[in-house]
Amino acid sequence: MKDKKIDINKDLKKSLITAIVISVMFVVGIPLIIVGATKSIWAVLGIGIAFTVIGFYGTPLIWINYGNKRTLKHVVDAVMEDNLTTVEEIAKQLQIRDRLARDYVTTGIRKKYITGYIFNGSVLTPNQKEAPKKKISTNKCLNCGGTLQKDETGYRCIYCGSHFDEK
Repeated sequence: MKDKKIDINKDLKKSLITAIVISVMFVVGIPLIIVGATKSIWAVLGIGIAFTVIGFYGTPLIWINYGNKRTLKHVVDAVMEDNLTTVEEIAKQLQIRDRLARDYVTTGIRKKYITGYIFNGSVLTPNQKEAPKKKISTNKCLNCGGTLQKDETGYRCIYCGSHFDEK
């Protein structure tokens, strides 16, 4: 669970930084146009125009994207930390429409922010199936390449802790 939370936080941080950069580009672009035009510096004028156009059209879109990712993070937290398992509970908790909550849960599952659940469109149920154990054919870990050490049920990687069945 912790790794998935880190992934969504990392994605949210990237979106915020991108939104700030594009917003600053819009603000910086206008003075660059003025300086480039008055001093006849065509490169500065071109950069100013590009910054202004990208900022003018991109700023609203990127901030909307950031807001959507922030709501997605709240939905993921509601499922993974608050243990809310129905679309209705999530929607009430976050004060959003049921359809929107359903879409965010589906997105969270698709991006693997929400794991360990099966979603039928309205209810999340814990996945009771055990992941199949990997068979090994060498003395190297299939996940990290580290050395495997024999234990009572198979082999365990001494570096990453992955477990594998006997050959």
